[in-house]
Amino acid sequence: MTTTLTIDDVHERLSAGMPPTEAALDVAAYLGTATPSTIIDTDDNAIVLDLGIGSMALGEPLSGLPVERFTALVERVMSAAGTGFAFGRWGEPRDVYASELFGEDGLSEVRNVHLGLDLFCAAGTEVHAPLAGTVHIKANNAGELDYGPMLVLRHETPNGAGFFTLYGHLSVAGTSQVSEGQAVAADERIATLGVPPENGNWPPHLHFQIILDLLDRGRDFPGVAYTSQRETWLALSPLPSMFFPQVGAERLDATNDEGRDL
Repeated sequence: MTTTLTIDDVHERLSAGMPPTEAALDVAAYLGTATPSTIIDTDDNAIVLDLGIGSMALGEPLSGLPVERFTALVERVMSAAGTGFAFGRWGEPRDVYASELFGEDGLSEVRNVHLGLDLFCAAGTEVHAPLAGTVHIKANNAGELDYGPMLVLRHETPNGAGFFTLYGHLSVAGTSQVSEGQAVAADERIATLGVPPENGNWPPHLHFQIILDLLDRGRDFPGVAYTSQRETWLALSPLPSMFFPQVGAERLDATNDEGRDL
């Protein structure tokens, strides 16, 4: 009989000095030696953006920006760097989530800590599976500032431990050739990036996230977390830098604040 973990269970495990899930160490060991296929081909000039609270890396405050302006600012910064690609960091508290859409009734805080990595690039860019797996979830979270069309793949370590990778802000057309339950090979094209408002009304980009356990939340597994629960959620969705070795973990990890491009 399997038992579904809750976020409180994960917190208790961490407080007791245990890994967040029973499979966490096996998954970490596997990902530490695996050689994933490229999810999105980038160029040699790809940059890392600071989208953190108070950042002026795009030239303007980010809170409340309409999607058209947000997109234009990202594209301007990429163009100035001579690239079509920009990464957004893991573990980063962001002003862009300063909306009631990221809160809950009765709570004074909003979810603002980013649990994955972003890769900003052109709409229509192909997305490839980094590892062999199965399409566990195919959905369209069409709400404002949600994932839009999204996929979750399930993978297994050689020891049979399961884990997941999530792909958000896709296009409906680009996911039309995959279906739930379908096996996919490493490097197989699984999607293309969407445009606003179809992609959740964000600038075109991929939200990519490792998930050790879905906590029975399915398509609604969060991509951002409350600051008060930051360490627990980040333990469930660890830094996926091994999928983007061209950048380097230290630049993608906002928890040590060494990746800021101010």
